[in-house]
Amino acid sequence: MNAPMKRFFLLVSILLSALAAACSNGGSSSGPPPPPPVGNFSNASLSGHYAFSMSGREVCGGQGSFFARAGTFFADGAGHITGGLEDVNVCTGILTLQFTGGSYSVSADGRGALNLTNSTGTTNYSITLTTTTQGFVVQTDVNATASGSFQKQNTAAFSDAAIAGGYVFDFSGIDVAGTTVDAASVIGRFDASGGGGIANGLYHANIGGTLSGQQAFPNGAVYALDTNGDGMTYGRGTANIAGLNFAYYIVDATRIKLIGTDFPSAYLGDAFAQTIISPNVGSLNGSFAFLIGGGSVNGPIATAGWFTADGSGNITNVFADENDTGSLAQLPDGTVSGSYTVDSNQLGGGTLTWTDTNAGTFAFIFYLISPTQAVFQEIDSNIVSDGVVRAQTTSPITSASLAGDYSFTWNGVILARDEVDFTGQFKLTAASPSTFTGALDYNDFGAGTLFFDVVTNGSLTLNSDPTTFNDFTANVLTSPSATLKFTAYVVDQNTVYVVGVDSSPVIAGTLARQP
Repeated sequence: MNAPMKRFFLLVSILLSALAAACSNGGSSSGPPPPPPVGNFSNASLSGHYAFSMSGREVCGGQGSFFARAGTFFADGAGHITGGLEDVNVCTGILTLQFTGGSYSVSADGRGALNLTNSTGTTNYSITLTTTTQGFVVQTDVNATASGSFQKQNTAAFSDAAIAGGYVFDFSGIDVAGTTVDAASVIGRFDASGGGGIANGLYHANIGGTLSGQQAFPNGAVYALDTNGDGMTYGRGTANIAGLNFAYYIVDATRIKLIGTDFPSAYLGDAFAQTIISPNVGSLNGSFAFLIGGGSVNGPIATAGWFTADGSGNITNVFADENDTGSLAQLPDGTVSGSYTVDSNQLGGGTLTWTDTNAGTFAFIFYLISPTQAVFQEIDSNIVSDGVVRAQTTSPITSASLAGDYSFTWNGVILARDEVDFTGQFKLTAASPSTFTGALDYNDFGAGTLFFDVVTNGSLTLNSDPTTFNDFTANVLTSPSATLKFTAYVVDQNTVYVVGVDSSPVIAGTLARQP
């Protein structure tokens, strides 16, 4: 499972709130102690059933190997895990494991620790809550790192009937054919019947840089809640989508978390209820920010940006930062022009392209979830990269309007080493430029080192036109300290996308406002 193209799990950016950084799993802080946490969170903030999914790297046969996990845990509001279930796709195979115990803690700023126990032992996580219904999660074990998200489940939606209507999906991971291991991205949409049937299924696959073009689902596309008790207890079911087999966990009728079960291939992703009716070229209209990540023939790649669609097929005002294995391309470099189409079948698929007279042409596939959200897949040569595009709805963007408490997750690759995953929380001031102070946990997998309760500070400096791009700098006060530089694209009052502009690590992530 050693993928030549390193995959970022960036789809967590869509519709997310945030989690907390673990404070008691052991490890090093290697710096000054953080100030006492301030906020309105506590152990009581995590109460109920929560579906989670994450992907990352584990040690397998002495090497780093891609893996994925998805499931649900039950939190009692008092620091105890009372049950749950997970599916894991690791280098040795696929397992479905029941949680027999565990614990968690949540501090006032929403940061915390989560420990889940099953028959294989206990796994440890840092979490950061955005709200009481969702958050970010990073695995903090020396032999494994992963990043992802969790959302509170609506147990009333644990039925086939609740899954009905159109759904847009984004799956990513690795595809294994014989001895060939390729980074993979599959996006598309389907109609669920409410009774297990699937119709109007369409997908685009990018396997190791080889594009499928738009394809209809093969025969056999179905979904069904488990009938052995796991369905009604955990919201678990199985599905065949785009010719791939999955286990899934229902968040609610609008969101499903899926993990591939076609070992040794490993896919992970989400399906979102499609709310747009009869989409056409006019459905994409306004300013949009996007965040995508994956791999190229060079190594890890992460891209964030902003563009305007005019509702008539034209793309203007393109700004983008692409970090391809430490080589940074920033648009516009020359003169940029672009266009887009929306499929005439009115199922929400489309293509989008822009050309910079110096940097060249960039091409994408999208599937609309709504007029303000879509999944996004890059289709340029020798790149496997996907993520999300969202309408920019914040006006005006000022230091005062962005001030407040934020949870965050960043993940990426330290070149010549391996994956690194961060989660934490900070308070952003209303000054200009804005400054912040907070704390984070992170797993430096390549070095085999865990860091907890690390002080972080920095600044957000708004551009003269802050709707386009902005400068974000974070100082991680380990010993010695490190400075991470990003370009920030503001989505709305609650969400900011960031992409690293250093030569290493190649990193990207999301800032999500806390209440």
